[in-house]
Amino acid sequence: PRSRPSAPSPTEASGPGPLALLEGLPEAFLGVDAGWRITFLSRRMRELLGARVQPGDDLRKKVADVLGLGQHLRLDAPATGQSAAEPYEHRWHEGGLCFEVSARPVEGGLLVHCRDISREFQARHELQRVGELFQAVMEGTTDAIYIKDMEGRYQVINSAGARALGRTVAEVRGRTDAELFPPDETKVNLRHDRDVLKAGHPLTYEDEQKDPHGDTRVWLSTKGPLRDPEGNVFGLFGISRDITQRRWAEEEVRRHSEFQEHLMGIISHDIRSPLGAIMNWSRVLAAGGPAEETARTSRRIATAAVRIERLTRLLLDFTRARLVGGVVIEPRGTDAQELLTKVAHEFRVAYPQRDIVVDAKGNTQGQWDPDRLAQVVSNLVENALKYGPADAPVRLATRGLRNKVVVTVHNQGRPIPEATLPHLFEPFRQGPQQTRTLKMSYGLGLYIVREIVHAHGGTIEVTSTEDDGTTFTVTLPRRAPPRKGPPPEPPHPPSHH
Repeated sequence: PRSRPSAPSPTEASGPGPLALLEGLPEAFLGVDAGWRITFLSRRMRELLGARVQPGDDLRKKVADVLGLGQHLRLDAPATGQSAAEPYEHRWHEGGLCFEVSARPVEGGLLVHCRDISREFQARHELQRVGELFQAVMEGTTDAIYIKDMEGRYQVINSAGARALGRTVAEVRGRTDAELFPPDETKVNLRHDRDVLKAGHPLTYEDEQKDPHGDTRVWLSTKGPLRDPEGNVFGLFGISRDITQRRWAEEEVRRHSEFQEHLMGIISHDIRSPLGAIMNWSRVLAAGGPAEETARTSRRIATAAVRIERLTRLLLDFTRARLVGGVVIEPRGTDAQELLTKVAHEFRVAYPQRDIVVDAKGNTQGQWDPDRLAQVVSNLVENALKYGPADAPVRLATRGLRNKVVVTVHNQGRPIPEATLPHLFEPFRQGPQQTRTLKMSYGLGLYIVREIVHAHGGTIEVTSTEDDGTTFTVTLPRRAPPRKGPPPEPPHPPSHH
């Protein structure tokens, strides 16, 4: 068998030997004998060390610190007994150079190899600097910035994104949406990811997600594919901005604009019409006439004035509830049974031909605002009279439970359309119209009713079917909660996907 060739001697500095071949290489080489005397300097090494280092010099005194060899070789032992030194990076003392230095035993000594990696080092240093800048931008923004791999695992996420999930960066990194979000939100996130990867370019969308406190946040997100130099997709990036406050502001602007439009419509028609009637009937009164005609005209003026007064009260309540933060109540000791009986009596006087029934069970006393509660019941009874058949009774009932009181108002008749039910308590919405209706129908009544009930800490529900008719159910705690302070500030975005 062929024998293994021996390692070159560090003294073979010229001629056709292996070390002579190193002269033509751009890398730097240095050879030493067993006693650490320099036996070989390649052309590039001579350029680096200059005339101060010559063959025969002791490496330990002249070169060791320059090349950082003392940290990787045992200089107190012979060079021939050294193990190979793993490549390490070493910054040259001048010129901004950087070398990858390695050393390996050769016959009779040691060969040191210095490969110039200055460009690689500078590129890596620049990449590190850019990375630090990018990290500073990521951590300085309130937007969520993140990167996912093709398995959907978060490889990168900034603190803002982690905070939006109620977690730390370490808790998010390496996890998938399924491990971080509820199932419904996970499906939405994965659908957006698939859309981006299918499209092959960035997409922007809005979605709603719950924050760690259970509040709904609105996010404006841009996701796009990440590609390697060959153009292959290896993941996707995402930038998500919390636009909840902006949405809130836009909704407030829309609500104010809508309110102004409705207000102008009410003023131009529902207020101007009775005012015009009052002016006309006032002229009739001024002209004089039979006593019977004068009395009839006076009643018409009074009716028109009542319409204006009621509408003004509705608008004030609506303004407080919609724009100020809620209806103000003044709770005091009130008996729901007595209140229902009083309201029923007033409507029996106004509508003597209608049958209004009151039923009560148990302790129906509590701490409520009697005027506001009467407003609630009156509105519901008025609706029941309006939409219920004339030959069917309107039933008012109240019953006392352990810590709450329930009030119901029921009428037979055509049910409320199913599509209308979810919006019944919204302002400027009206129930089903029929030819025989009352004059007062502004779409504000049920909205004010709901706000008054909520101010008492209660709830209001409605059921409506062809067989059972329509029933409004008001449930009130026996003691209304304390009056709230000013309305809260709009939500601020946290410091997501």
